[in-house]
Amino acid sequence: MSKIGGEEAGSLRAGRGLPGQVLVEMLLILPIFLTIVFVIMEMGYLAFRMIVLNHATYEVARIGGMTQCKHDGSLYGDCSRLASLMRNILPSASVSCFNEPTVQDRQAGHQNYDIVVTGKNTVQLIFGFNPLESVWLSDAANMGYKTLTTTVRMPIEQPLNY
Repeated sequence: MSKIGGEEAGSLRAGRGLPGQVLVEMLLILPIFLTIVFVIMEMGYLAFRMIVLNHATYEVARIGGMTQCKHDGSLYGDCSRLASLMRNILPSASVSCFNEPTVQDRQAGHQNYDIVVTGKNTVQLIFGFNPLESVWLSDAANMGYKTLTTTVRMPIEQPLNY
């Protein structure tokens, strides 16, 4: 065999592969790596939106727990006041609520109630162009969007009867 530049012709240097091997390996791994990175970023964004929705629903439930009872001790039956409050806190979210009886207060002589508030918010995914991410994270009926839901219950404060 003839020697070219101090090496035998046809042999490869130690530690080096075929020309273009790195490019081919990178093209094989890059889509998988980017999908993992985008899914992690999208899940972080959805977690942030879930925290915001949970906090807004908690604030609506807290205010509802203090204002759901009339002065005579009876309860408001609807949530229209709370729906407008939720739109002020988080405009893209909707809210529903109902009053649920809990325990009888023997000392005060009345039934206690909790207000159960459910907040819903449909969030558009940031990286909706990624097909795997859209299948894993989005709603089946609404590709590219995820509907987040949270429920908070709060005791309804009732006036004392003297």
